[in-house]
Amino acid sequence: MNQDQDTVILPAQKSKLAKMIAKMGLGAFTISIAVHLVFGVLAFAFFYKMVYPPEEKLDFLPGNSGGGPKGDSAQVQKAVSKRVMTTANNKRISSTSSTASFSLPDAADAMMGSELPMEMASTGAGAGGTGTGKGPGIGAGLGGLGAGQLGVAALIPTIMKGRCTDAERLRMVREAGGTPEIEAAVKKSLAWFKNKQNPDGSWGKSYPVGMTGLALLCYLGHCEGPQSEEYGATVSAGITFLIDKAAKNQNRLASSLTQNPWVYEHAIGTYALAEALTISRSLQFPIPELESTVRKAAEIIINGQNLVGSWDYGYKPSDRDDLSVAGWQMQALKAVNAAFPKREDKLPNLDKVMKLALTHTGETSYLGDGKFAYSKTEMVRYFFTDTNPNLTAVGALCLQQWHKGNSKPVKEAVSLIMEGLKQREKPKTNLGEKDFSPLWTFDYDGGNADLYGWYYAVQVMRNAGGAEWEAMNQAIIADVLPAQNEDGSFKYEGNSGKLVHLKGTEAAGDSRDMYLQGLNTLMLEVYYRFLPTSAGKERSSGISALE
Repeated sequence: MNQDQDTVILPAQKSKLAKMIAKMGLGAFTISIAVHLVFGVLAFAFFYKMVYPPEEKLDFLPGNSGGGPKGDSAQVQKAVSKRVMTTANNKRISSTSSTASFSLPDAADAMMGSELPMEMASTGAGAGGTGTGKGPGIGAGLGGLGAGQLGVAALIPTIMKGRCTDAERLRMVREAGGTPEIEAAVKKSLAWFKNKQNPDGSWGKSYPVGMTGLALLCYLGHCEGPQSEEYGATVSAGITFLIDKAAKNQNRLASSLTQNPWVYEHAIGTYALAEALTISRSLQFPIPELESTVRKAAEIIINGQNLVGSWDYGYKPSDRDDLSVAGWQMQALKAVNAAFPKREDKLPNLDKVMKLALTHTGETSYLGDGKFAYSKTEMVRYFFTDTNPNLTAVGALCLQQWHKGNSKPVKEAVSLIMEGLKQREKPKTNLGEKDFSPLWTFDYDGGNADLYGWYYAVQVMRNAGGAEWEAMNQAIIADVLPAQNEDGSFKYEGNSGKLVHLKGTEAAGDSRDMYLQGLNTLMLEVYYRFLPTSAGKERSSGISALE
């Protein structure tokens, strides 16, 4: 036998795994199937996690607030900032005017970053916890902040919180003696405004700048800003119109500089843009050019104060005082002051200007017995014939807004308005032009209807509170609320005959319907538009109007 024949080849030793597989009767094909099944299960699990990620649990309420979970304010803000109103991403925010030199960017781009808190007024509908209510929460679901979620009301200044959810608005209406019909009327009015907006974003035919300012104040009074799902595009177009008008007109907000009313328009427009700035900044919703426009428009008012501490037509440096003109300037500057709460951001000379204006209003313009003069210089010139009852409320509100609500002129003005409201229960009499108190009977169809004066008066009495506000509340429910038509518009005032004191809203010319709508809507929003002050002293809320 040769060497090859003598070699013995032994069988290969099988591994323990191979022996186990052989014993189980499993072949290579079966093993391949098993391996593929394992990988398939792992792939499916990974895919499912990507498509259906676990719901992120957010901590919305600080500790001890209305029964919600614990967490500090920084955590709350971080949580809220993750909530994004996805429907707003599809909105175009710009002017539709073909001649506009200014437009806002697409909401989906520069203005709608994922870090911006855009889901707002839908949270907190009154199903909240039952905690003590300390902190931002109110407990038991009241106010929309005790529902375990943090809504828009936690992001804006305290003075405006009551306007930003249905629950809060209805709560404030009820607490002030109103009815749900008040809020329903406001919503109908805003829908009417939307349908009447011009293609360029303005409202009205005559004085479109002033009418746009009034309409925007109505929307902002209901917390309808550019972030609003229903009215965001409407409000944005109005804001854009005003910013564009200022850019083309050396920062002057006016439909025409050749007419006296442009000082009213400028102040009303500034007032509206300042409120828009406050809300947009609070909601971290930046609007290009808005802040600079507000600053420049406010500087025109500040620099336009005249020699006696008031304001005249055209912002002329005269010695003529005009409380009707001054009233809007002082309201606008109050809104501007609220829009720049930090001391380092305050406008130069604002405090100085307002100190002089308040001195003039409370001393020079005040006649005594609750009466304020339309123009003291003209009264002297025309032998004290140029008086007007509706300036009683103008002077009183301006003093209230600037921390003079406890002054003698305001107290006496409130008494005068109250005297008029008490006459609602008395037989109607023939009234003359110089009769002051009957103006405040709030007889919408009567000869003394004066919505301009009433716009101021409802705010004065809301601030006064007590029996004075209760009387005004009853007048609003009985006369202003029923004046609304089915389509949301309001009927003309003084239908029973010629108005005694003024032409009323006829003064707005072709924009009478807009002027009428704005004044009535702002009166109905008085229940929640600002937290009230009481005789110049802070209420339990601790906040003054427009503080």
